[in-house]
Amino acid sequence: MSLGSRVSKKQSGEQTKRSIILTAKKLFVEKGYFNTSMRDIAKEAGVSTGALYHHFESKEEIAGEIYRETVEKIKERLEKALREGEGAREKIKGVIRELLILAEEDRYTMEYALYVKHREILDVPVCSAEPMDLLKKFCREEIDKGRIRAIDPELCAVCITAAPVRLMQLKWDGVIKEPLTSYADSLGECVWRSLSP
Repeated sequence: MSLGSRVSKKQSGEQTKRSIILTAKKLFVEKGYFNTSMRDIAKEAGVSTGALYHHFESKEEIAGEIYRETVEKIKERLEKALREGEGAREKIKGVIRELLILAEEDRYTMEYALYVKHREILDVPVCSAEPMDLLKKFCREEIDKGRIRAIDPELCAVCITAAPVRLMQLKWDGVIKEPLTSYADSLGECVWRSLSP
């Protein structure tokens, strides 16, 4: 086998694995984890069950991979906002903006984070994962410096995330029609006013 055909086969394998992950995420959101079978995933992804089991031993393994990806994507967005924002106000507004952008660009990732009952599958809730820890750390530091009013850092992190999450739900339910990002600045300002010292 030539080097070119080995690379092509590896790329094809990676594309198949990616397709399986994206399909499973969509099905877990739309049908629920427990109502989705490995056969459902294979059929929807357009792969054989053999190919599916070549990449993943179980549905739980797929869910674990999606969970890790989801946490990493959200964490990257939060890190970007906290790194690029100047001052607590802009950092908070940036976090909200990034979450809304992610929901616009990759709805299934955000729905997976919010709606799939991770504790039932993997015993690891998203709300206590690294992204939330990152926000709590930010809040604690800003509270200590007097840049955010003195409240519990966990409550502060909830204040920052709850508003954009509720807005996403309203968008997905068809209550609001405008792009989520069109609300980013005003929503960020509302949250800032609730947290400013």
